[in-house]
Amino acid sequence: MQNLNDYYYFVQVVKFQGYTKASEALGITKSKLSRRISELETRLGVRLIQRNTRKFTVTEIGQQFYLHCLKILDEVTETENFVYSTLNDQLCGMIKISCPVALVEMPVAKMVTDFMQQYADVSVHLMATNHRVDVIEEGVDLAIRVRNTPLLDSDLIVRDLDAWNHVLVASPKLFTSRDVPTELEQLSTLPCIGFDRPKLFWDFRHREKSEVQQVVFNPRLRTDSFSAMKSAALSGVGIASLPTVFVRDELKSGELVELFPQWQLPQGVIHIAYASRQGMLPAVRALLDHFIAGFKALEIGQ
Repeated sequence: MQNLNDYYYFVQVVKFQGYTKASEALGITKSKLSRRISELETRLGVRLIQRNTRKFTVTEIGQQFYLHCLKILDEVTETENFVYSTLNDQLCGMIKISCPVALVEMPVAKMVTDFMQQYADVSVHLMATNHRVDVIEEGVDLAIRVRNTPLLDSDLIVRDLDAWNHVLVASPKLFTSRDVPTELEQLSTLPCIGFDRPKLFWDFRHREKSEVQQVVFNPRLRTDSFSAMKSAALSGVGIASLPTVFVRDELKSGELVELFPQWQLPQGVIHIAYASRQGMLPAVRALLDHFIAGFKALEIGQ
């Protein structure tokens, strides 16, 4: 029977890219940690790590072994959590989620907090990031993502949650002293809000005709925050392209109005990705179902 501690030690050494930081994190001496890895290599009959005073390098087989170790250790943790949750007849454990910043702000954060209020023994690590995380290597249970292109081949399970549509919106306040635009070309002369990019333009496609049109604009406010863009639009600072899921309530209330509804901005899909339902912790499965139901309710209510 192999010692799983050695697998754990090896994973930590690779994660910390060296023995010194790994030994400090583990609370054991560097010499003991090095000896355990050496014994592991001897037992396996392979070199996992190349050692020299200047550079830390994991061998090719060491990289593959590292990925297998991650899966083994995750399964051990899932097994223990499964037993614990079964014995206690309640959902519990830590769930790690990644999600784009804009969707965390609305509506994912609310969905997560509602779920946590319902299940007091569940803890959540919610990563708000626009970078694509590696679900397997980073130990992410559920990854909420947005795609604008066809899904590439993947070993992950993917469930679509909602459309990622943008709408061109403005506050009625903006038009108290100016006319509402009737032609797309007029947008270039009106105050607008956009991302912080060297050159900004909106690509429009007509919903009924085979027409496309691009409008270049110079924004009054440049920002990478959808929240800031929405706040500015509500204040009448300018016109903004915002995700529909982000402004549904304001469009219903009339605080914002959609401009040029006959023209469509680029579309995408919000989806959730995970490694497998097999072996999934009950709490993770419950949160997955909670997300699916939550986004479905948004569609019904729009």
